[in-house]
Amino acid sequence: MAKNPDYPNRNFKIHIDFEQPPERDFPLIGFLFHWRGILLQWQYAKDNVLEFNLDKLPAHSREMKINPEQLRLFIAPASDKKITHIKTTQELQNYKAYEPIMTWNANQEITILPIPEVLSRFWLKCKCRVSGKVSKWFNLGNSWVDRPVCRARVHICEIDPIWYWIYRIPDHIIAKVPDAILKPVFKFPIPIPDPAPFQRIERFPMMEGSNEENIFKTQSYTELRKETLSKLPELGSEIRQQLASGNLNNIRETIAKNYTLFHPWFCFWPWWWPYFYRCKELAVVETNASGRFEKSIYYNCFGDKPDIYIWVEYMINGVWTTVYKPPIPCNTHWNYACGTDINIHLTHNMVAGDCCCDCHLPGQNVWLRSVGHTSVSHIKQTHQLLPPPMQSVVYDRVGLTDAGAAGDSFLVTTVDDYKRPFGGNPTFRLGFGSDLPNSNMYYYRWSYRKISLTDLSPLSSYEPLEPKGATFYKGYDYVYTDSNGDEQWGADKVKLGPFTEGPNDNLYIIPPELPEMAPFNIAADSHPHWHQQTYNMDTITFDSTNLEGDGLYEFKLELFDKAGNLLQNLPKATFKTPRHDDASFSENAPDILLENPTSSNADAFNVIMRIDNGQCEGDIYTVNVNGEPASSNCCGFVKYKPAGEEAELELTFRAVHPTNFAEFSFGVVKGTCGSVATASARGMVIDSASGYTLNTATGIYSKTFTPSELLGECYENGTGKAAFAETLHIISTATDGISRVAKDYGRTVAFALEP
Repeated sequence: MAKNPDYPNRNFKIHIDFEQPPERDFPLIGFLFHWRGILLQWQYAKDNVLEFNLDKLPAHSREMKINPEQLRLFIAPASDKKITHIKTTQELQNYKAYEPIMTWNANQEITILPIPEVLSRFWLKCKCRVSGKVSKWFNLGNSWVDRPVCRARVHICEIDPIWYWIYRIPDHIIAKVPDAILKPVFKFPIPIPDPAPFQRIERFPMMEGSNEENIFKTQSYTELRKETLSKLPELGSEIRQQLASGNLNNIRETIAKNYTLFHPWFCFWPWWWPYFYRCKELAVVETNASGRFEKSIYYNCFGDKPDIYIWVEYMINGVWTTVYKPPIPCNTHWNYACGTDINIHLTHNMVAGDCCCDCHLPGQNVWLRSVGHTSVSHIKQTHQLLPPPMQSVVYDRVGLTDAGAAGDSFLVTTVDDYKRPFGGNPTFRLGFGSDLPNSNMYYYRWSYRKISLTDLSPLSSYEPLEPKGATFYKGYDYVYTDSNGDEQWGADKVKLGPFTEGPNDNLYIIPPELPEMAPFNIAADSHPHWHQQTYNMDTITFDSTNLEGDGLYEFKLELFDKAGNLLQNLPKATFKTPRHDDASFSENAPDILLENPTSSNADAFNVIMRIDNGQCEGDIYTVNVNGEPASSNCCGFVKYKPAGEEAELELTFRAVHPTNFAEFSFGVVKGTCGSVATASARGMVIDSASGYTLNTATGIYSKTFTPSELLGECYENGTGKAAFAETLHIISTATDGISRVAKDYGRTVAFALEP
């Protein structure tokens, strides 16, 4: 730029040309920045001319002494109206803006070179519809269903073509690529999801149904490296030659030309991802009642179809929480075929599967639905003395549930097989009728009392059930207009309780069907909607460790009028519970779940639950030889012929739980031969199992073997030897209604047998 520090004309025009004229016209916008990064002005181009007037700058900017040489100009397509909101040059990178060098001609006019074709070809946009479904598998009373997830926020992003920014990757990053690929050194485990060829390391093999962990089955690093490399795509001699050239430009070109081929390799180095995968968010949409989403987005018409990456948020406890955001390289839909479904299955424990946004309960009905996801109709309300499967010691099943839970590991539950109590932070879920609240039925209250394990006689009077966090809220979304005049989503909440009204404390407001209805009266023009519909919603979450210790409890739900007066002798048909055979259907609550039922009336709901937060304990002991602990040196060998004759070998382990609500799995593996089936055992800690005898006083299980029974194919007529691993897992059966409350124990030890 010619020296012109006293440039008098602060109103100037810039003519725009293209190196290669685009196939069709599209709007352009220009941004003028001070070299310190201050945005001075932006203007739309008219007839390919930008006109700036620095006299119209804000007052604080007009006082700046602006040397024309200190100006930076950026030109970008204006198809996306959001571009007018940018404030920094960094934000313009997402729009692939062109920064020309401004020069002055003899007539003191600013000129720039034409927009290069390598940039403008990315400015022409085509429309593409992105669609799909978000769902999750749920366990409902021992049956699994794949349910849609509604009101989830789906973030639709596009991965920028590498050709645009490959030259912006620092040289020192490019220089590391050849060695990383030609002389790879992998670090394991690598937290990369499917698809293959990436190794998946299971921290807990028991989750896949295995009975024991074989600690002898290993691979050398060389073997593991060879196996991993064999599953990666072959790069070919030409690509390897270019990578080995040492020429950074050649390496860049090779990466860009073979970008798809390199994705599996890049997955091994997460710290590279920000350099090689730039993700621009195109839209945020909300799933509907069917869990579906769709949005028309625009992509660069030049070259391939868009590369789409998606991540998902869900409102949990009033906070938008990321529930799905896998690594980009292995989870991008490369060359996405517009209009084809992208189906996502969530696994987050706190995501609900209630998507019937238009459903409601009629009248003034109250439906006691579940504890978490556990149907109240699958909580045993009467005494029943039965043993676990394949065991003989009976236990009382009152207050227990047969429902499955997330994180069950090897615990298997079947319908009417009641063996799990409740613990952690349970949540009572209810449905309220569409005519509620009203002056006659306005509040609800949860209370509890601890009762005897034998005759159900009260140990104390009812106490208020305190919500976790002292206050319980109900969240909702709404629409608002931001400072730029654009519609945005927001989230807020209303307090349900506890309140004091009239003669009663610890009352909670029955929420109306819609947030804009009384008593909350959220502005209707903001289109508010509850995070949970009132026909199936959380009414209280409590910390079970704050109760009066583990034991059997009654939980009571009472109803009150607007003045805080307790309602009694309500019609029994008011009270609904799920059907035992299908929790999606209701029925009139049975007397066993009601307080003071008569032939036609009842006072409240009353449900019995066993609370247990006990911790599992265990150990694996030294092998006994002829009834005495083996005398082995530090080498770990146990002699099975200590006096020249084969001894009796005894394996012992301890598996206990304060109230026996736990299951154990004990396994023995031999070298790399696999499981020793006769030495494995599984069952509840209440009784002997699988041939192991339980000493109830100590919690120790024991079983005797001959050397040949343990050695098997390694016995070699009494001259063989082998190494063994013993694995013990003890898991608590308690659930919070959604997930198993893990108060577990695990240990693995080893020993070896020799003559």
